[in-house]
Amino acid sequence: MLGLLICGHGLFGSGVFSSLQLIAGEQERLDFLDFKEGMSAEELAESLEFKMKALTTSTGMVILTDIPGGTPFNEAVKKSLNKEKVRVVAGVNLPMILDGLFKRDLPLDEFVEAILKSGKTGIQEFCLKQ
Repeated sequence: MLGLLICGHGLFGSGVFSSLQLIAGEQERLDFLDFKEGMSAEELAESLEFKMKALTTSTGMVILTDIPGGTPFNEAVKKSLNKEKVRVVAGVNLPMILDGLFKRDLPLDEFVEAILKSGKTGIQEFCLKQ
């Protein structure tokens, strides 16, 4: 089973984690990391390293971040560069992570492809049919 780490600015990680627990219950190998105000990029990198060690399985792990190019994304990319079984996905939303919780037995690349698709289809506008 793939490990998942949700990381973002402010309380993004803990907020999404809380929502997931409410909807899907407690999950194995799922954690969060908040990049709080006043925290340095170096402190975030240290925390990422610690969380990655705890979550990485023999099949790998995925770090899910809020904004492409933001500090959580950048630090996650740096930490993943020399790790074959770690992927970083940015711009995540709740539908994609929720769907991903039930697909963590897929191979790493197939998992990433599946959640990217879920993320895109999870964005919809309500239109009243007349």
